[in-house]
Amino acid sequence: MLNYTHGNALWLQTTSIVFFGRLSYFNFIDMIKNSSKFSVYTLKIEVTILFLAYLYSFPVISQPTLTNQNAHNVLIGNYNIGNYLPSVKITDKDSLIDKIFENISADSLKSYLTTLETFQTRNSSSDTVSSVRGIGAARRWIHSKFESFSLRNEDRLLVSYLNFNSNMCGVNAHKNVLGVLPGIDTSYSDVLVVEAHMDSRCESTCDTSCYAPGMDDNGSGTALVMELARVMSQFSYNRTIIFTTVTGEEQGLRGGEAMATYLKNNNIDVLACLNNDVVGGIECGPNSSPPSCSPVGTIDSINLRVFSFSPGNDSNFISVHKELARYVKLQQIEEMNTRRSFNSNIHIQIREDRMGRGGDHIPFRQRQYRAIRFTSSHEHGDGSGNSPDRQHTTTDVLGYDLSVPPDGILDTFLVDFNYLKRNVLTNAISLTMLAKSPPIPEPLIETFEFENTQAIRFEKDDTLYSHKVGVRSTNSTDLYFDTVLTFHKHYIEYSEIYPKGNVQLHFMNLDGEIESLPTTHISDEFLGVEKVSEQIKCLEAFPNPAENYVNLKWKCAVTPEVIEIKLVNAGGLTVYNSSITETRKSGNIQIDISSYPVGIYQLMYIINKDEVFSEALIIQ
Repeated sequence: MLNYTHGNALWLQTTSIVFFGRLSYFNFIDMIKNSSKFSVYTLKIEVTILFLAYLYSFPVISQPTLTNQNAHNVLIGNYNIGNYLPSVKITDKDSLIDKIFENISADSLKSYLTTLETFQTRNSSSDTVSSVRGIGAARRWIHSKFESFSLRNEDRLLVSYLNFNSNMCGVNAHKNVLGVLPGIDTSYSDVLVVEAHMDSRCESTCDTSCYAPGMDDNGSGTALVMELARVMSQFSYNRTIIFTTVTGEEQGLRGGEAMATYLKNNNIDVLACLNNDVVGGIECGPNSSPPSCSPVGTIDSINLRVFSFSPGNDSNFISVHKELARYVKLQQIEEMNTRRSFNSNIHIQIREDRMGRGGDHIPFRQRQYRAIRFTSSHEHGDGSGNSPDRQHTTTDVLGYDLSVPPDGILDTFLVDFNYLKRNVLTNAISLTMLAKSPPIPEPLIETFEFENTQAIRFEKDDTLYSHKVGVRSTNSTDLYFDTVLTFHKHYIEYSEIYPKGNVQLHFMNLDGEIESLPTTHISDEFLGVEKVSEQIKCLEAFPNPAENYVNLKWKCAVTPEVIEIKLVNAGGLTVYNSSITETRKSGNIQIDISSYPVGIYQLMYIINKDEVFSEALIIQ
């Protein structure tokens, strides 16, 4: 029997979710299943509520349109590539990335933020007439900067507004700013989006008179997208790239909704959306939204969080958004950290966003586009605007003038320009690799019941490429791969893949040194989990990551006669091979790795020439 009290409570919970635009199917189903009053009848009513909630969970956005017809034509694939070829074309991946590294500038980022702060507020519903204050002045300035970038680069960056209507604080007409860089290979029909919201706010969502500089939230993301547009428009890419600063994020992701709606309405496929929101601050605030930082006041200018959707916040479900996050981390390891004297770390988060928070990647995910969010490791607030947090307050400024008396020059900064520059580089490398990436593979999983073996087979267009396999243990606390293997063949037996155990296999096509996005296969039966996990614990490798030496120590009482040690690089080449006998197991075994290039290696243990185990070793 339907319990009306219970039904009313669920209705209130559901409508609350809808009102704030945060409908989660899996959270809703969990809410129903965990109810003590759950029944078939309540399920029918509540699924009906869920369906209605889904229909009304998106903000009301009118038909969004671009003001630049050429930009629209490029996005729907109706254009002449010859009109957008650069005079000098760089096709080599390494040369292109090196040029991008040379050009991205912390000084440029500082200059953008300095100007953005002068507009005093960028509230989505603030002044659109003034030339010096409000959202209108800010978006016209961003538009003009995009046009100047295009002018320097043979007019190849097509600059446009995206006009849309949505009632925000009594104002209906709004504009996103975007630059479209046409792809030079029309065989790629999908596009890439990199975005940030340009609007700011104070404690009250609709307060358009308060001082709301919004330097970290989200002047930092806006500056990042502008710098990407400036630098990347100097070059050409196979896929079209959209650089966009959107409005209305603080009023419910309205600008992101408009952008995603425009793309969906025009049947434009999006390979990936990279959203940047709060990416310049490095100090941990008193009420930083979890999962975040502690203790208050600590500094982190190395790490960057990446949020993406997983059904039910469970890493064992297949998620194309998590695959995008893993791809970004793979490029960080292979292409960025190998070019720098120190590592910048990507921390993949299980949640789609911080608890109780949201961002403009969500409207893309809701329309079945891959989407992730970059956010600083440390942020200064939870969005409530409560002092002493800076986020959503008048204190989200660029920095402080500490001179007595003040001399008008900032002496200390709350946005770290070098940290922000590294985050620009992370985006630039990800976009560059994605823009040149081969198609996602469609491998076939073969099972031979009587022989009790399994294999992976690549067919059709996949045979044009080599392949990488990322292996990740089921229920691993690390959301990244345990190891990444490379194969220059199209038939791979499971016996060739390690580590063993219950794992996820993530397959990528490999065109030279450029990976495709991964596709996932989950194996529930994969060669003796219990035996493997027990024996791997016996041999310890430390430190990891390592620089000059790595130490090995046998920890178990019973030792095999011989342990063969191999160190295999990312290309599958064995760079170290040695046998350890029992007489050497009494102490630590030290391997000199000082001559090996930085990167991720596989440290393989071959026990009595029979069983093979491995773990990833990072050389830095």
